[in-house]
Parts: sequence; C-alpha cells; structure tokens
Amino acid sequence: MNTTSATVEKWEGQLQKDQVRRPAMQNKTESFLDKTAGRMKQIIAYILLFLGFVSNLQAQMAMDTIRLPEVKLMESKLIAHTIGSNIEVLSAEMIGSSNTQNLADFLAVNTAFYIKQYGSLATPSIRGTSSSHTLVLWNGIPLNSLANGLMDFSILPIANFKSVTLVHGGDGSVFGSGAMGGSIHFSSAPDFKPKKEIKLSNEVGSFGLHSNAISLEHTQGDFSFYVNLNTLTDANTFEFVNTTQIGHPLQINNYGKIASKSGQMDFAYRYDNRTQFMFNYWASNNDREVIQNMTTPFSDAKQYDNTKNILFSSKHKFSNGVLVLKQAHLEEDFRYTELLKNIDSRYFSKSSIMDADLKLYHRNTLFNIGTNFTRNSVVNNNYLAAGQYEKEFAVFSALQYRSDFLSVNTIVRKEWQTTFKVPVVPTLAFGANLSKYLKFRAKYNMNFRSPTFNDRFWAGAGANGNPDLVPENGWNKEFGFDFNSPYFNLSATAYNLDISDMILWQQMENGNWMPNNIKQVWSRGLETKLKIQIKDLCINGNYAYTKSTNELATDILDNTVGKQLRYVPLHKGNINFIITEDDFQFSFNQSYTGEVITTYGALENKTLDYFILTDISIKYSANDFPISIEGKVKNLMNKNYQTYQNYPNPGRELLLTINYTIK
Repeated sequence: MNTTSATVEKWEGQLQKDQVRRPAMQNKTESFLDKTAGRMKQIIAYILLFLGFVSNLQAQMAMDTIRLPEVKLMESKLIAHTIGSNIEVLSAEMIGSSNTQNLADFLAVNTAFYIKQYGSLATPSIRGTSSSHTLVLWNGIPLNSLANGLMDFSILPIANFKSVTLVHGGDGSVFGSGAMGGSIHFSSAPDFKPKKEIKLSNEVGSFGLHSNAISLEHTQGDFSFYVNLNTLTDANTFEFVNTTQIGHPLQINNYGKIASKSGQMDFAYRYDNRTQFMFNYWASNNDREVIQNMTTPFSDAKQYDNTKNILFSSKHKFSNGVLVLKQAHLEEDFRYTELLKNIDSRYFSKSSIMDADLKLYHRNTLFNIGTNFTRNSVVNNNYLAAGQYEKEFAVFSALQYRSDFLSVNTIVRKEWQTTFKVPVVPTLAFGANLSKYLKFRAKYNMNFRSPTFNDRFWAGAGANGNPDLVPENGWNKEFGFDFNSPYFNLSATAYNLDISDMILWQQMENGNWMPNNIKQVWSRGLETKLKIQIKDLCINGNYAYTKSTNELATDILDNTVGKQLRYVPLHKGNINFIITEDDFQFSFNQSYTGEVITTYGALENKTLDYFILTDISIKYSANDFPISIEGKVKNLMNKNYQTYQNYPNPGRELLLTINYTIK
C-alpha cells in the first residue's frame, strides 16, 4: 500500500474511534498543496459519478483499486470535528429496550440537560441557554422548526437509531444556525455487518399508555435495509397535587390524550469498496390534547404535528480523501386549535437542502471544505403575507492537524442569507495527549442563531414580528480534560459563553409585543462525567454547575441584571448503577434538579423547588431465547414536582416492555 493510502487508512481509523492512539508521524515532507492540485480533476470526476455518469468516467480514467476501511457515512462531520469538544454517546444499556422512550424523558433523568415540560412541549436548556439554542440534526440535517426555532423533544424517539450523540457547546462553524448551547445528533449510518432480524414490541404502562412496534433489519453483502413502524396511544390520566388551589387537593388529569404514528426506513447500497449510496425516510403523525396549567379548569386545546423527512446521500472515497453529497427534503405541517378562544393557528413549512462535504488527507493533516444551499418556505395564517421564502448559501473550510501528542482544528464559516447578514463564524480547537490515559482539550469559537420566521413576520392579535432583526451571536471559551482507563473514566469541562443581540419579545408603548435584539447573557459553569466499570457493575454519573445571568437591562424597570435566568437550575446531575448478572440487567437511577426561578420580584423571586427522581428497571434477555422482557418504575418515590410553573408531571409510573425477536 502506498504512502497516501496508508494516510487515509490512519485518518479514517482516528475518526471512527475518538481518542484512540494514532500512529507515529511519518517523516516525508511532500507538499500538501501540490498533491491537492494534482487531484482536482479526479474530484470533479467523482462529483459527476454521483450524478450518474459512471460509464463515461470509467472510459476516461483508470480507477484506483486500493481497499479502504469503512467510515460512518452520516456522522463524518461530527466525528471529524470532535477536537476540543465535550461529547456524550448514549449507550444502549442506558437507553434500554423501551420503544416509547422519548428524548425528553431520557435527558431529564440521565444527563445534566434541563428539560421544561409544559402543555404538549418539552424543550431543553443546555449551558444556561434558551429553548431555541439547541440544534437537532438527523444524519447531519437540521430538524428545528423554521417557524419558531424549537424542537419538541417529547416526540423524538431514541431507540430506533444506530447512534445518538450529545454535544455540549455549539458547533456553528460546521452545522450553522441554532447550536448556541449544544447539539444532538441522530444517525442511521449502517455498518454492513451481516444481520437478519425481525423484532415485535409491545409496551403497556400506567395512565393508559399502550404501544406496538415492528422492525425489520436485513444486512447481507452490499445491501443494508431497516424499517420500523410504531403506534402509540396514551390517555395521560395521571394524578397530581394541584398547588394552585387551597388545601392542595389531589386531582386527575383528564385532558391530555396522545395518538402517535411513526415510520422509519433506511436503505444503503455499497457499490464497491469506494462508493456507497443511502436513502433515509422518517415520518411521524402526532395528535395531542394540550395539557393546560393547573389554574385552567377546562380546555379544548389540541395540537397536530405531522412531519416528513427524506434524505438521499452518497459517499465516495478516493486515494487521499472522501466526498459526501446529500440532498434532503423536509416538511412540517403544524396546527394548534383552541376553539373556545377562537384560535386556529397553522403553518406548513418546507426545506430543500443540498450539502457537499470534501475531506482531503495528507499524513497528519486534514483539509475539509463544505458547502450548503438551503431553500426554506413557510405558509402561516398568522403572517401578514401568508407565504414567506428565503434562501441560504454557506461555505465552511477547516484545516486540521493530528499527531501522537497534539491535535489542532481551525474552522471558518461564511453564510449568505437573502434577508439579513450573517457574521463570519470561526473556531479554534486544541487537544493534547498528556499521557497514556490523560487528554487535555480547549476550544474557542463563535456560534449564532438566525431570527426565525415568527420573529420576523408574525402578525397576530397584539403581536408583530420585526423584519429588521439580526442573528444572535455568542462567543464560547471552554477547556477540559478526559481521563480514560480500562475501569475508570472521568472528564470535566469549564466553559464561558457570552451571548449578545439575543432576541427578546417586549411589550411596546402601543401595547403590542415585538421582538428586538436587546438582551445580553453571560453563561459559565462546570460539567463533569464519571464512569466506573467493575466486572458486572457499571456506574455512570454526571453533574453540571450552571451560572447564567442577564447582563443588560432591557428597560428602566428591568430588575433582572446579574440574576440567574428563569428556568436554569444552578445544580443538575444524576447517578446510574447498572448490574448485569447472567441474563438479567438491573438499573437504578437517581437524578437531582436544583431550584429554578420562575418570576422575578422586587424583594423576592418566585421559584420551583428542587426535586430528586428515582427510576429502577429490570430486564431479562437471553441469546437462545427470542423474548426479552423489561419492567421499569419511573418516579419510584411518587414525587410531586414541576419543571414549568403550574404544569404538573406524572407521579409513579409502571412500564412493561416485551420484545420478540426472530433472527
């Protein structure tokens, strides 16, 4: 194998296994720029290959037959740019076998993320940022709502994907708008390991929960196919303590039914050892009665969320690099009705996204350039002009160096938008292997969030958007260390995030509400993670200290300067014990969420009390038996708690999951 091929093999092994030791640096000094120039014709040919001109290309040029190791197709950007970042990959043991577990429920008790659950929404706060500052990506494609920038974590399943990765801190230079506090990545990348499996799943739970799912996975040779169909109904008839009424009486929530259907299909074809094609489809239909706060005696509010996501992608390897091309089409059909208040709000959005990502490797150096073209449209009955459209074009480039001791990554992103100006977004990151087990990392970067369609074009009763808004921007500085040994892993990250031009809706002198770029936020804190593996016992823990304050008065009556932001706990953490014995697995999880401010007062702030939740589960599964059974108790101590003022949460909840697998 020649020098260039060995370089590709080394780099791809590094990107698959983060923090794995890298081979010694080669001594040759061949020019990277000269080599890159010599490959330009070949790169152009590979682009044409993706468009279908295979026969012509084969007639015009000799194809190299070098065999290259497999690289995950959809996670390439994420894996390539992990230098300096605090990242968590969710393990299958922690996720469990429940097909109804959504991202909100998992993050609330297993991570340091704060999840606000209110009405039919569950939204996150990462590193003291707001709900719209977390970017959700599906195979590298952003899913956040075009209308409001949010993502409802209560309708995002986590058990049906190959991997789920949490990134603390933004990666705006690579992934664009929205990743101010962090990002969450769902991946469907196949590994092409032979597998034939049909799984039937049935789950029942307290308060009227019932779910059925069927999945089929077939991988043989160069084909990989996965399909999953899921239905869920939940009456949500849980009992709660009404703290807004005298005597705090027990009541039953009789309004909050959920009916959900979802389907997922992933198809991958490996044309040869160098070229791979993939098709992904994900659709969901959610009809929900919107739970009101405890002060509302009756409501008829309903919400309907329908989404369709389609993605075509191609990956092609050549002697010193890899090219990934994507074409995505996303649709969201949203409707909210509350007929007693004469409310019928609806929007329909479409996104068409074309993405190209090229990586060139030379010894210990990576050059990465990517482009993205997006067309967005939203039709909303609350806009002055019902239909609004925009286009975005972005280019990012990165130069990266990795050796046995030092890793350095520099990234610059420039984006052009049809209605406002987006700043240049840079990143500088370092990593150093101080010893066999200890690694140091640091990162300094800028992130941004573009104003949403609602921010700019809303024209409802008593509220108007502001077309003159500019993007929010934040400068993030962080450093930390990772200690990884066979039995003990510990990591800690300290960060400092300054956000300026934050968009805030305010009531104007004429009584109408309007958004403006007037808020400044300073968020700083410490994140820690711990994992101990002793034979059949695994202990996972994490803790976050988050100090996030308003730094600028928005008007003469603003008394929040220097105070902790609303719904940002100062302390958040959990510890999880997993014991495996023969065919049984027992899990005990306890999570702590500190006090949060709900309303600022002249003398005293109103707060929600801290709470501790305990979950336990036991699972039975055997290799020679097709049925696995998992029983789980959520909120074992029947704790009465709130994550958003006056919105109740369920008490003790029992879940039983039965999976039947045919191989």
